[in-house]
Amino acid sequence: MAILGGTGYGAGELLRLLTQHPDVDIVSVQSSSQSGNSVSSVHPNLHGILDARFEAEISFEKLRSYDQAFVFSALPHGVSAETLIPLVEKLETEPHIKLIDLSGEFRLQDENLRTEFYPTFKEKGLSFLKFVHGVSELFTGEIRSARLVANPGCFALTSILALAPFCKNSNAEHIAVDGKSGTSGAGRAPNSFFHHPEAHANTRAYKILEHRHEPEIRQALGSAPSLSFVPHVIPASRGIFITAHVLLGEELAKNLDQQTLDAWYRNFYADAPFVRLREESPQIANVIGSNFCDIHVVLRGRVLVAVSASDNLIKGMAGTAIQNMNLMAGIDQTTGLLSPGLRVI
Repeated sequence: MAILGGTGYGAGELLRLLTQHPDVDIVSVQSSSQSGNSVSSVHPNLHGILDARFEAEISFEKLRSYDQAFVFSALPHGVSAETLIPLVEKLETEPHIKLIDLSGEFRLQDENLRTEFYPTFKEKGLSFLKFVHGVSELFTGEIRSARLVANPGCFALTSILALAPFCKNSNAEHIAVDGKSGTSGAGRAPNSFFHHPEAHANTRAYKILEHRHEPEIRQALGSAPSLSFVPHVIPASRGIFITAHVLLGEELAKNLDQQTLDAWYRNFYADAPFVRLREESPQIANVIGSNFCDIHVVLRGRVLVAVSASDNLIKGMAGTAIQNMNLMAGIDQTTGLLSPGLRVI
């Protein structure tokens, strides 16, 4: 296994989890800025756990010694596409190597939406890039047979999981998604908006009706649902909390009850080991450090409210990437991931 862009928060969590994975050897961790330095100099929690140094380029020679090999790209938006397009072409001659991209540049299948929401992505006509949208619970079969997977965004994934069982069974007049995220969602690079003195004891919305995860949510849910999304930053380091308000049509509201709604969700997630249906509101504290997404749904008249919580760096990023790797490798999707949240008090 190799990682491109090994210095960020997501890469750090990938490395932490993969060091505990029974079927994984970490053979190459790439970073242009840290080449030659120890991985633990950037991720000190790995000191004594991972004895490796950053390399200027990932080592394909090392990857060739394995029957199955994976490259995780944790490069930021804007850098990912320009690096991965030639890499994908190279992988045509390396059929045993599969790629999972944690950036957003290959998530949207519509080229116009892709260039609108990821303006640094200049390439058009990339039909040969058959990236599967890596929502493990929705596209399990496609991921199992894929060589290229685009990991979902943290807001998008937690929203999709909250709404997918309803959207599979029925339609809404409108869905309004309120999303809240900790500051680690902005990545490791300094950003004044997410700077601790600005975020502490504060909550504010941003990119209102303009966030790149909105079209991703629509794409995964299908049928072009009428949907609006407003993200917020909260004074916490990590975690995603979603409250989705679903307005039902009058006829549906007459025929849908809580018991039926609960059955939709139980049936949909019957084989989803990392989705936990709760009888009360989820809490971020219960999922931090884990690959679980907790969901609670309530119906009253024409209004359905779906609430979900996940760790943006695990279920929203590194954990789902490893879950997808497990599916692509043909092993149990829970391997290396079945641990509870930290529940820090």
